[in-house]
Amino acid sequence: MKKIARLSLAIVLLMCMYLPLTTAATFDFEKSWGNEMDASQLFRTPVALAKDKTGYIYMVDMGNHRIVKMDSTGKFINSYGSLGDKPGQFNMPFGIAIDKEGNILVADTGNYRIQKFTSQFEFIKSWGTRGKGEGEFGFPREIAVDNDNNYYITDEYNHRIQKYSSDGQYILTIGSYGKRDGQLALPQGIAINNKNEIYVADTYNNRIQVYDQNGVFKRRIGGTEHGIGAYQFYHPRGINFDHKSGSFYVADTYNNRIMKFDNQDQFLYTTGIFPQFVYPNQILPDSQGNLYITDTGNNRLLVYKEIGLTATFTKAIGIERNGDFQYAGPYDVESDSSGNLFVSDSFNHRIIKYNSNGKIISKWGSLNGYGGPLGFGSYPGQFFVPRQIAVDQYDNVYVADSVNHRIQKFSNSGLFLYSYGSLGTLSGYFQFPSGVAVDSKGNIFVADSENNRIQKFNPFFIYMKEWGRKGSGEGEFSQPMQLAIDSKDNVYVVDRINNRIQKFDNNGRFLAKWGTNNGNGNLDPLENWKEGQGDLFLPTGIEIDQNDQVYVTDTSNNRINVYDDNGRFLNTFGHFSGNSGEFFSPQGLDVDRAGNIIIADGLLHRIQFFK
Repeated sequence: MKKIARLSLAIVLLMCMYLPLTTAATFDFEKSWGNEMDASQLFRTPVALAKDKTGYIYMVDMGNHRIVKMDSTGKFINSYGSLGDKPGQFNMPFGIAIDKEGNILVADTGNYRIQKFTSQFEFIKSWGTRGKGEGEFGFPREIAVDNDNNYYITDEYNHRIQKYSSDGQYILTIGSYGKRDGQLALPQGIAINNKNEIYVADTYNNRIQVYDQNGVFKRRIGGTEHGIGAYQFYHPRGINFDHKSGSFYVADTYNNRIMKFDNQDQFLYTTGIFPQFVYPNQILPDSQGNLYITDTGNNRLLVYKEIGLTATFTKAIGIERNGDFQYAGPYDVESDSSGNLFVSDSFNHRIIKYNSNGKIISKWGSLNGYGGPLGFGSYPGQFFVPRQIAVDQYDNVYVADSVNHRIQKFSNSGLFLYSYGSLGTLSGYFQFPSGVAVDSKGNIFVADSENNRIQKFNPFFIYMKEWGRKGSGEGEFSQPMQLAIDSKDNVYVVDRINNRIQKFDNNGRFLAKWGTNNGNGNLDPLENWKEGQGDLFLPTGIEIDQNDQVYVTDTSNNRINVYDDNGRFLNTFGHFSGNSGEFFSPQGLDVDRAGNIIIADGLLHRIQFFK
């Protein structure tokens, strides 16, 4: 019996040696930079807007987990809320509306609920939980109120609108996933006109759809293909009405513009251009011809004045997020051999360098890295939305300078050395490069994102070869993002729209793929969106540690996935929340030589550290 027991124990121990490593490692949150509660007019991802009958404006300051109240001049009056799940607390709120009785409704997105308050912001009630059923939410986004004081909530991740009575009782559901008339794909904005018609920003279908109050489809504006025409959109998010004239406004978010239509849905005008707007989220008209616009990427509220068939800039409200530990869309982090850390602070158009103790050393970019919405530039050493950072064996620094369509190389101290590339489709040219990596021999690889290819250059940036085209086959890409190199100089590519990682040898020969549906991509990422172990949804960042384990920011699933170098899933950590150690749209990441994991938590504008 003792022999049998010893044999059984040996078998168990032997089996344990071959079990998956999904529970072998833990990832403990250590600290964050840029996570402090901001001052009254230092905003962090402002989104929805509402106005009460007395003219006060309410803005959802999502990343600060609060509602900001201001007067019509933009003067700060008060703020409500803090991070938490108790009544009156919020976790990344997104939507706000004022009902017919003056009560305030907030879509408390990270808590998957709606909270209702009096006009004095006294808590009345809340409802909702995470799920797909009636009265449950996948991602409650924005709120509209009809003439009968019923509430409509865009339930984004469930691809639907839910209608409730004023006491929070479920009434009906409008829409389901799809591209046909009446169907929805990640809807976000919603507004109701004087006729009780419901206008929905069908965001991922790139159109506006109109329903009656019973949820019957009536008509649409725009098609499913994005564009820049008068009746085209690119991921529109916000809608609001001028109830006096019946005209309405659309925040055409990915086109970085505001559009106006009359009460017959006829196009009137458009205004704005990148970087004047960076991902505008909502527009709020008042009775004086002013337009209040959340310039979300620039973390500010803009005021425009309508003059005829146009609108002109009046002023900006909000303090620029350009301090030493303040960020605006941090995209990547990368450490060097001495433990210095470089941060790509994309919408501040700069690179920030910290030493191993977290002390700032320097800032690179226009005006010595001052940052802010006007901090971009195209001269050598300046940036226009910098993306991935790479460090070579000599600690030189490479930056994918995306909107300048080039790669820039610097010494470790920030001395500009070279600039490579310009806008184009020929070999050696780029369209919005997002990724750059350097192998052990000094060869440079570039993710030429909008050209859907990888280009390889020698250490002197002489073109060597390229591979890829748009598609979902092996060696094809749809918006390749960040790159990584392993110890054998293999190249890993984040194939974003295809929800996968592709692995190649150093000359571009396909080796492996993984992600959702085992890496079998689809040019519509919603068609293969899953949240299971190893699945990916619109991933962005990638890093390989000293053991050739692969870390991927599963950006729209708001987590980090870990794989071995053949794509076998090992572990995951994080989920959608504003709490420390959790994420909202994680972008780039780094694993330093001590094994610490550093992550750019993009929409919360912070850098998080894990052991």
